[in-house]
Amino acid sequence: MKTNFPLLDKILGHFVSLSFMVMIAVVLLQIVARYALPWAPNWTEELARFSFIYLVSVGAALSIKDQGYVSVNTFLDRLSPKAKTRMQAVILLFILIIMGTQFIFSLPLMEIVSLQKSPAMNLNMAFMYAAMAIMGLFTSLYALLELLKKLK
Repeated sequence: MKTNFPLLDKILGHFVSLSFMVMIAVVLLQIVARYALPWAPNWTEELARFSFIYLVSVGAALSIKDQGYVSVNTFLDRLSPKAKTRMQAVILLFILIIMGTQFIFSLPLMEIVSLQKSPAMNLNMAFMYAAMAIMGLFTSLYALLELLKKLK
């Protein structure tokens, strides 16, 4: 499904792919290191976790764009086309409210955790919690765009 932001769609899609590839590569490195090397790097689990969190966060926004979110089709299929469109609009409105709230409340949280470092990679934990803000922002944006399409 096309949106008003094809470049953003492409960037987010590449980011999801990159996060997935990093996660798989790091997990494979950890497996090989445990059995084939005398030592295993301690940062691999943390990087795999960070990659997974960003994969899910950005992927959630893309699932709104592609209408891949979970819905109860058994219920929706029993509705008339007009009622089904209204119900989908209500669902999108709830997603917009929840994700907008997540975005707003994740910003102060990032400031609070900015004093902490991750244990293995020594990264600022605000980077980790930024995934919540990214998810809230982009999911809200895509939910708003889809809601506007439904209301037309």
